[in-house]
Amino acid sequence: MNSYKYSEENIAIGAVYKFLRESKNFTQKEAAGEEISIPQLSNFENGKTIVGTQHFIVLLRNINVEMFEFQNAYNQYLKNNDILFFTVRISEAVMERDVAKLKLFLLQVKKLLSMNPNSKRLKIDYIWIKSVLYFVDTSYILTKNEEDVLISYLFNLKEWGIYDIRLLGTCAQFIDVLKLAELTQRMINPIQMNIESYHIKHAMIQCILNIINIFVEKKIFEPARRLILYLENTEIHDYFMFDKLTLIYNKANYSYQKGDPNAIEILDECLKILEFCDCSKTATQVFKEISNLKN
Repeated sequence: MNSYKYSEENIAIGAVYKFLRESKNFTQKEAAGEEISIPQLSNFENGKTIVGTQHFIVLLRNINVEMFEFQNAYNQYLKNNDILFFTVRISEAVMERDVAKLKLFLLQVKKLLSMNPNSKRLKIDYIWIKSVLYFVDTSYILTKNEEDVLISYLFNLKEWGIYDIRLLGTCAQFIDVLKLAELTQRMINPIQMNIESYHIKHAMIQCILNIINIFVEKKIFEPARRLILYLENTEIHDYFMFDKLTLIYNKANYSYQKGDPNAIEILDECLKILEFCDCSKTATQVFKEISNLKN
């Protein structure tokens, strides 16, 4: 008999799978299919054994669950141990300008880092959340050492995942513009394995939109122009109307700051659309930006 004691994280994989299977009303026989036996699946779901990665991918497919959906459910299951579960809450805290909540997240990561000082992942998590805090409290700037860790991590990437893309988009204001331009080109390198993935492509679009805005604010126009052209040649799906609107806004902002006074009318139209759609928080931010431009 196998008496091996699996970790809480390993046991959670089976428990979360069982929850998703039952939630979708699949029997163990239907979920196991031809991949593994029903007793094997039962042992996996009850934390007695684990299954290989190849089997697990098929088991997810058998109950119509995508890997990212499983990851989200898994993070929620381990919410006391996985700080990345707070990603969505952090974004909400930024929009609400809730500094206290963001500081709490930062302290949680700092505590984990103190227990694992050599963890590259935790170091990057800390830098990411600190960069997020900068949007609501500009006293939170990265140290030279933190900038070096960030730059080293990003420049050594050969395959960019969603985490890495969001990291670049969030921390872009701390990166030298020449390095930022190079990193952006590396991110959109067409030879990457997952570049055509729906979720990767959407994350890239949002990241590039943020970087365009940074270049325009710093009046670094040529990289901004190239990225605007890149997005215009990218088929942004109509489902992502906010991204399409942001591209129109960024292009008009670029044109206005390049000397076209008529572009302010497009910015005003974008603001009206945001107000019409009741995007009050974003509309307030855009109103301030346009007012500063006019003044």
